[in-house]
Amino acid sequence: MKENRVDYEINSSTMAIRCARHLEYQSMIMEPDRTCYSAHTPLKLINQACLDKGSSYSGRLESARHKLCIYNKIPVLVDQFEEIILFPTHSPSHIDNTWISIDHYKKILPHSEKGKAIVQFINGERLTVNCSVSTFQRQYQRAATILIHEIHLPKKRMNLYLRMPPVRD
Repeated sequence: MKENRVDYEINSSTMAIRCARHLEYQSMIMEPDRTCYSAHTPLKLINQACLDKGSSYSGRLESARHKLCIYNKIPVLVDQFEEIILFPTHSPSHIDNTWISIDHYKKILPHSEKGKAIVQFINGERLTVNCSVSTFQRQYQRAATILIHEIHLPKKRMNLYLRMPPVRD
């Protein structure tokens, strides 16, 4: 089902966001049961989602650069509570860039055309992207690193802290 929306909000159902290449809409957003279009650019949608969750797109980039020494094509932790991480296939401002949700990604398949790949999502849907399989795998690994460092390790530390016996004087 196609749905035109100006006010789209990135959520746990967001599978992919890319440039719509349309006169009226800037972004095409894939969800498991629908495709939405927004008048806002993918970066504007991502920045708004980050702001709604207490940070900004630039703040998330700066944090990833500092902690993980990643300097280009940086995955973005959009929402640490819902564990929404999006990773780009190209530079975020590149017309061919597609943002993929790490949570919905299943596997990457080679395309018959050089420089393209097919993303298969958990629900079985597929999306052709303009990047090589190796580039896509590197981007996925970067996103997984952010998932581990920003979500799983802090949860593990918190669980250890909560299990500590109280200090008695």
